[in-house]
Amino acid sequence: MKRIFALLLFVLAANAASAQQAAVRVNALALATGTLNAGIEVAVAERWSVVASGYWNPIATDNLRMKVLAGTVGVRRWRCEPYAGLFWGLHSTVARYRVGNGRNRYNGWTAGAGSSVGYAWRLARRWSFSLEGGLGIYYMDDTRWPPRPSPVEDVLLRHYRRVVLAPAKMEVSFSYVF
Repeated sequence: MKRIFALLLFVLAANAASAQQAAVRVNALALATGTLNAGIEVAVAERWSVVASGYWNPIATDNLRMKVLAGTVGVRRWRCEPYAGLFWGLHSTVARYRVGNGRNRYNGWTAGAGSSVGYAWRLARRWSFSLEGGLGIYYMDDTRWPPRPSPVEDVLLRHYRRVVLAPAKMEVSFSYVF
């Protein structure tokens, strides 16, 4: 009950802000890989915004598997004003995946945080276009196995836990500001 009250209080406070703006976002680069995604970005101060995005990829064939479910939450510091110009960001990501190709399959999850930099252009009064890239550090926990073991071998499962430095964000996104 306390969580519902806190969420309701947050929504009411957000709607009461006079300079409040929000944007709905779609990452075109992720869509090109078959990943369905959507996000929302809310300006919370003169040069700050909060962004949350969700990603889902349902592709699974005999030779290629890219089942991914991920969520990202972050904050952006804009140089001049939200939704236009240069920005720096911090974000955290959690994902569950089952990916692979003809040689290896991976089933696991990852969580981590990263930073990014980007630039946004206003295309029209309500539309903007942005490019963003960054690095992050992630903890990964997964199991690997060959998809087609030979008939005389048992399936060899290997469990891995590791910390990796990897590209955290690569976005080419379009936003509708309302």
